[in-house]
Amino acid sequence: MEMFDLYDGDKQPTGEILERGKAIPENRFKLSMHMWITNSENRIYVQKRASTRKLFPNLWENPGGSVQAGETSEQAFKREFLEELGIEPNFEKAFMFKTIKRSRDFVDMWYLKQDFKIEDLSLQREEVSSAKWVSKDELDAMIKNNECCPTFNESYIPFLEFYKNINEH
Repeated sequence: MEMFDLYDGDKQPTGEILERGKAIPENRFKLSMHMWITNSENRIYVQKRASTRKLFPNLWENPGGSVQAGETSEQAFKREFLEELGIEPNFEKAFMFKTIKRSRDFVDMWYLKQDFKIEDLSLQREEVSSAKWVSKDELDAMIKNNECCPTFNESYIPFLEFYKNINEH
């Protein structure tokens, strides 16, 4: 059974814990994290949600998940990367670049530049059915064609701003 720490509207821990599946109380938030992974060819890693997923089956997204009770965003990054991709992240090159506030959670957005081959991944099949590297233009077309989770743009737009900025320097 997964448990989550709850936070107030300023992302301060309240000391409250909530079980997965229970409604998040008013004025409380959980913490999530999204990973934006690029490779040396400036391609973006995306993965397709398994057909058995309750929310948004068969749609593309970036890896991520909920930060569990007692866990930091950094620990969740390492855990989710290993769980979903089946390889170790080069965490020395990872960093959190932004936090966004949504209606029921804060999302810490992480960036990592790491080269790996899709065929070398050991995907968590109950969550992820396939994965690929895409260009920004390919990803934009996937979004336009409604092939990505509807929540995708909430972190894609800030990622693009960040990514443009680091590539200009």
